[in-house]
Amino acid sequence: MTIGMQRNNPWDILVSDIAWDGLAPAQPESGPAEFVSLECGIRAGIKLCYTYQGRGWNSPVTFITRFSPPPDNPTAAYIQHVCDWTGFRYDQLLDFHDPKVLVPWAHAIFREEQGADADVITDADILAAKALADA
Repeated sequence: MTIGMQRNNPWDILVSDIAWDGLAPAQPESGPAEFVSLECGIRAGIKLCYTYQGRGWNSPVTFITRFSPPPDNPTAAYIQHVCDWTGFRYDQLLDFHDPKVLVPWAHAIFREEQGADADVITDADILAAKALADA
């Protein structure tokens, strides 16, 4: 199992000074943050999607370039994979509040970050975390 999935963090959100709801009390020194539940980890990524959208980073190219920047990441391949898997154009403006956008988007990010380990995450898991994010 990938580190992100072990830490209930399928987005692979890195340890930072952000006080995400649902962070585990003890955090690793680096790498993906740890959440108390998968739902909390998914919620954090959804909140990040909302934040990025508010800043205008809501197309696959702008979001992923910010989320997984070059040169340390294969950003161009990441963008291509997510577009192939979702059917979204690289420059398409996305509304992450819309479940018809958010669910395939989240699944694609999870697949890119966690590989087959993310296959256990269901649409219902994403929608439950979205309800928390929207509360």
